[in-house]
Amino acid sequence: MAAPDRSNVTTSAGGAVPTTDGLEANALRRGDVVIMALASSGPTQSIAVSLAAIVAAVSYAGIVPIFICLIPMLGIAIGYRRLNAWQPDAGATFSWVGRALSPSAGFLSGWLMLLYYVVGTISLTVPLGTYTLSLFSQSLPNNNLAVAITGTLLDLVVLAVAAIGIQASARFQWSWAVFEYVVLIAFAILALVRVYVGHLAGSVHVSASWFTVSGAGGFHALIGGILIAIFLYSGWDTAAYVGEETRDRRAGDAALLSVVLLFLIYSLGVFAFQGVVPDKTLQANSGNILSEIGQVLGGGFWAKVMIIVVLGGTLASLQAAILSSSRIGFAMGRERVLPSWLARTHQRWRTPITATVLFGLLNVVFLWASLQITSIGGALSDIVSTLGLFAAIFYALTAAAAVWYYRRVIRRDATTLVIGGVLPALGAAFMAFVVVYSLATHVLNGVELATGVGLVVVGILAAGASRVVGRSAFFTGPRQVFAEPAADAGRTRP
Repeated sequence: MAAPDRSNVTTSAGGAVPTTDGLEANALRRGDVVIMALASSGPTQSIAVSLAAIVAAVSYAGIVPIFICLIPMLGIAIGYRRLNAWQPDAGATFSWVGRALSPSAGFLSGWLMLLYYVVGTISLTVPLGTYTLSLFSQSLPNNNLAVAITGTLLDLVVLAVAAIGIQASARFQWSWAVFEYVVLIAFAILALVRVYVGHLAGSVHVSASWFTVSGAGGFHALIGGILIAIFLYSGWDTAAYVGEETRDRRAGDAALLSVVLLFLIYSLGVFAFQGVVPDKTLQANSGNILSEIGQVLGGGFWAKVMIIVVLGGTLASLQAAILSSSRIGFAMGRERVLPSWLARTHQRWRTPITATVLFGLLNVVFLWASLQITSIGGALSDIVSTLGLFAAIFYALTAAAAVWYYRRVIRRDATTLVIGGVLPALGAAFMAFVVVYSLATHVLNGVELATGVGLVVVGILAAGASRVVGRSAFFTGPRQVFAEPAADAGRTRP
């Protein structure tokens, strides 16, 4: 089934919703998309905000949930790749799930993705504030007001860059990526040398328990660690949201490559950094732990280098989050399940300008709200687990949609069955199990549970309201399934 041409006009199942020129087609290469996907996951920033949380959840066995999540995550990335081959779409999961499975499930997916990228920016804007202030003061990083003001100013700068064009954003990502990852890997190697060769004072040495479920505190604790690992991986799906702006539909390939690279980076980073300081120090400095580790490893100068690396990585992640949320909102506005003005694009920059500005400013609102109700460390811990829950839900729905859409052809040979059926189905089942088990056994604390479940319920109600009030044809269009093209059609098989 051919995808509609969306290069010059934004379309809806019920007709055209005019904008200026639509998104800029063929603006990104595969390398650009990989860099954006890595930036959205933000390895340096993600380790900075979740290292203390994952140690609190599974002690020093953090590499176990990271490894366990790899195969299911690859299965889900394969699902994204196959769905992107069907129809590159700025809404990605929202559109695919809505057209292949259920429009209500599609809306819920879009809702959760928006929450992920808007609420989730608290895990970006908070570290932006704390790490920036750490360059100048030891006390200000723990001052909520100072953190909120600093995070707000930097969010507005990133918002401006995201608004002026996807290619400008890609150049910004490239300009930082090489330096960030070289320094992160160098610090990880230095940590291993200082701990295991230099016998760094106060460090924690590896033991066999670091690689076992019992060392993680048992199965129940492991699920809490898996939620955090899902958060660590999540973000690579940004590759899908820029699919309409990518050359030759290479966004799906970029998603797969990003998952593998993230596994390697997180395995090394968590394993190396978690033993540098004792758990008590990790938890006491959860808001700026990589700065503390830099101080221990190399002194004040290297602590500041680590701060700069985290700052740059966090800015890149924030920009990728704004790019993702704006394109999801753009797609939902285009289908009229959210207000259609979200589908407006800037005539010159070819960006979804109203969605970009709206979600960039919402980042600021959630930043201020989070710091009014909890501590910095508490805010980061609660956010990480809640976002892991959201990501597990929309990843499960995406993988299920991939299997269902291609159900007529996945059994034609063993290779297609495994790659197109078994692996995505495994990813969907794994994520569904994590969600159900987390809710049924109270893996989440009260704040995380109330936030996660409450926002999902709001999304279900919003889907009903959108169906009744907006009357979008998205909710009434026929479900779609892949049909094997004719032999002479010249199309590539999935």
